[in-house]
Amino acid sequence: MADKKRNSSWLMPSFDCNTTNKKPLLKRTNCQSTNNDINTLTVHNISLKRKNMKNLSMLLSTCEPKSQNELVISKQKQQEILNWLQNKAKKGKPTVLVVSGTSGCGKTISTKVLANESGFQVMEWINSIDQIMDENNRIMRQSDKFEDYVIRATRYNSVLSSYHKRLLLVKDFPNVYYEDKESFHSVLEKYFEIGREPIVFICTEIAGNSRIQQTLFTPSIREKFDITFISINPVTQTAMRNMLKRVSLILNSAAENLLNITQQHIDEILSNNIGDARNALLNIIFISLKVPKEQLKGECTNRQESLGLLHGIGRVINPKRIKVGDSWKFVHDPDEIAEYFQSQTTTFLYFLHENYLNTIGFLEAANTSINTLSEADVLNTEWRDPNLSKLSLSLCIRGIMVANEIPVTGWNPVRKPQGERTIVRKSLDDIEMQWYKSLIKPKDLNTMAMSTADEEITD
Repeated sequence: MADKKRNSSWLMPSFDCNTTNKKPLLKRTNCQSTNNDINTLTVHNISLKRKNMKNLSMLLSTCEPKSQNELVISKQKQQEILNWLQNKAKKGKPTVLVVSGTSGCGKTISTKVLANESGFQVMEWINSIDQIMDENNRIMRQSDKFEDYVIRATRYNSVLSSYHKRLLLVKDFPNVYYEDKESFHSVLEKYFEIGREPIVFICTEIAGNSRIQQTLFTPSIREKFDITFISINPVTQTAMRNMLKRVSLILNSAAENLLNITQQHIDEILSNNIGDARNALLNIIFISLKVPKEQLKGECTNRQESLGLLHGIGRVINPKRIKVGDSWKFVHDPDEIAEYFQSQTTTFLYFLHENYLNTIGFLEAANTSINTLSEADVLNTEWRDPNLSKLSLSLCIRGIMVANEIPVTGWNPVRKPQGERTIVRKSLDDIEMQWYKSLIKPKDLNTMAMSTADEEITD
């Protein structure tokens, strides 16, 4: 018996509170009280840590909306998504929803919140950065892994989940599908054959043009699989203001040692509102950082003023000059204006395209400004070097301010860029097609057909 006890001394109890056999076992009542004390202490420590958060990802996660009332999309769009979840997204029936919109308009988080409130478990596909190996230790292509995940996630249930309904969310498409859309269409066909859970695809539009939506979800695919499309508009000024007020209370309490968000900061973000909630959230975090007084004495100091988007456009299209001896200089430095809007280069260029002719009174100045804007657009489309976007903004601002020597005075309100560029491109394509059709008249086509027939008979 002694040998048995000695040999069994290495066994460790799996369900007791003690980690060694030297101490006597505690009773279940004491064990429960100890666990309760540990849980209380853990919750207390977490609450203390949350007041001194320093991780940006944790700050952003605390600001995520938790209910339907905290979403930034309109009530109409919320109801459209809810109608699809309640009427079309049924268990055992494959169906697809495509949610499109500009960056930061609340597409993904709104879908997750509304799906959770409707009783769905949301499973999100994320592109893998590392190489994926199959069962035979062979490298799998990302498209094959995506197909395997879509079929498995929408066909087989998980034993670890208590949800009765599930939903697959796809935001990051494998890059191979941009060039090989037939492979994506084959995935859809296979999904509609054996899939059993609904799928939501998130398509982000860039500058009013959704490349994913045009290449992957063609009109024939939409009609064949009865795909539902919901387009989300950019965040309105009222929704952005409500979001910033809600977020400011959370951030000031969660990171009071780092942030101090005031009403002035909120007004500054609202003056630069472009309908991007994510961009507004990041900007309000960075501009409200508490800077120690020792750092303020150096070269890196706070800005003396808050420059809004409309005021920045006004300073460029209506430049003011002052004489300095025999020369002159601008009242507002072009480099400082470009520094304010480095994160909004594309938006700033669109506004200049729409408003630069309002204050130009000479044809030569207009010609120079047009060439400057064209060169800036070319530099801004070069994505391989991020510094070129900054260079394009500085070049455009300086070129328009130098060319417009005598601005036209008067009340010239800044206008928002007109419509989507996809509509403009489509109109240009239609005009070009009509022009080509006008060159080839029906009579000419009939004459060509008759001459071809005569030649065949002669031969």
